[in-house]
Amino acid sequence: MIPVRSPRRGLILGLAVTLGCVSGLGLLAGSLYLLFYGSEGACEEPGARERLARVSAAAPAAAAGTAPVAERTGAECMDDSGDPWMTANSVYTHGGDVQPLITHYWDTATADGWKPVGTRGDAPERFRSVSGMCFRRDLAGEPALLRVGSAGPGEVLVAVESALDGSSMDC
Repeated sequence: MIPVRSPRRGLILGLAVTLGCVSGLGLLAGSLYLLFYGSEGACEEPGARERLARVSAAAPAAAAGTAPVAERTGAECMDDSGDPWMTANSVYTHGGDVQPLITHYWDTATADGWKPVGTRGDAPERFRSVSGMCFRRDLAGEPALLRVGSAGPGEVLVAVESALDGSSMDC
């Protein structure tokens, strides 16, 4: 007896192979993206909002004689680099003399449990640098940074930062 084959068998087999290849390539592309760029939407993961609230609440009180710059103050989760992180920034205007600011933020930060990176003697130079004075502390078991520095003439930036995955960050 001669077997009879359906004329559609080749078409169905070709379609199955094509769909399998496309699915495999899609899976490979998605895996490579996650490997090199991290997971998109990590800021939307459960617990991210609570973590952002803790980061925002950890900033020390503003120095006397400063005024907040509303349009340059806020908190956000950033996942544009592949390593998502939280930041809460506050910019304040001040009268121009930075020494009272340096003293206030150094004393307030250390009283709140922040550990300085560098010495008090280095603080004025670090305050004027790009990275500012830097302090470290754990927030709910996760490492965080506090940066305080000049944001331009007559402005001070106070920023609390923490990596979403709980890894430590550099000053």
